[in-house]
Amino acid sequence: MPYPDLNLLVYLHLLVKHGSVTKVAQELNVSQPGVSAALRRLRAVLQDPVLVRTGGRMVPTAKALAVHAQSAGTLELWERLGEGSLSFDPARTTRVYSVLASDYIQFLLLPSLAAALAREAPLAGLRVIPSNPYRRLQMVVEREVDLAIGYYHEAPEELRARRLFVEPMVCVMRREHPAARSFSAEALARHAHVGITSVSQGSYSAALEEALAGHGIQRQPPLTVPSYLAVPQILLQTDYFALLPASVAAAFARQLPLCVHASPLALPPLDVSILYHNASQGDESHQWFREKVVEIVAGLEALRGAGLKT
Repeated sequence: MPYPDLNLLVYLHLLVKHGSVTKVAQELNVSQPGVSAALRRLRAVLQDPVLVRTGGRMVPTAKALAVHAQSAGTLELWERLGEGSLSFDPARTTRVYSVLASDYIQFLLLPSLAAALAREAPLAGLRVIPSNPYRRLQMVVEREVDLAIGYYHEAPEELRARRLFVEPMVCVMRREHPAARSFSAEALARHAHVGITSVSQGSYSAALEEALAGHGIQRQPPLTVPSYLAVPQILLQTDYFALLPASVAAAFARQLPLCVHASPLALPPLDVSILYHNASQGDESHQWFREKVVEIVAGLEALRGAGLKT
C-alpha cells in the first residue's frame, strides 16, 4: 500500500498556521503553484477541502485541524532529528498550540499566556477555540485541540486531568443596588439573577442550579447569557445581580461601579483543570506548553486574594 508523502505534513502545518498559499510559499521560498499543487494533494489524501473561504479569508476545516493537532508533535520531532538535535527548544518551535477555553478562562489566562509565548516561543502560534456546549471535550478526545481548560465534572477515560485552581463564586451588583449594603440569603432569593448557562450536562451552571435548589431557590432568570463578560453592563443598568468567579468579579469591580459580596449561601466553587489526551503525555513540546500554563496560573495576581485554593 502506498504511503502519503510525509512532506505534505509540512504544508498542512503552514497552511493551518497562515491560511494563505502565498504566505506558505514565501516561508518555504517556493512558488505559489508548488504550494497549490501540495494543497491539491493534501485534499486528495485527506478527502477534505483542508482550507475553505469564510468571511473573505481562508480557514482550515475541522478535519485539517484534527490531523494537524495529531501530527504536530511528530512533525516537530522529525524536524529536530533533521537538525541533529532531539531536545525541544521553545525558542525555535513553530508549532501552533490550540486551547479550548471559555471567555472566563480567556479573560483570566490569555494576556499572560500570550506574553509568555511572545517572550519564550516567538515563532509559535496560539489558536483559542470557544468552549462548545454540545461537543464538550470531544474535540480533545479526537485531538482536534491540544488541551482544554475549564470546569469539567467528568472526563472521558482517554483524557488526563490536572487541577489548576479552585475559586469561589461571589455575588456582583451595581453599587446603588437596593441590597448592595447588606446582601443576605433573603436578598439572593428575592432579587433577579442574570443567568450564565451552558446546555450541557456536567457543566458548572448545572452544578450551581443544583446547589441553589438545595437551598430552596428555583431560579427563573429574566435574562440568560452564555458569557460571563456580557454581564457587567447589564448589572449597571438593572437591579439584577450575578454569581461570578471571584477573580473576574474583582477585575470588573476595579473598572466599573460594581460591588462584590461573598455568597451568603454555600455554593460549589469553580474547580478548573487542564485536560489533554493520553497520547500527548510524552510529547515534549506539548509538555512544555502544559507546564507553561501551570506556571502562569501559579503567578496570576488576579487569583491572589480571590479565595484561591490550589
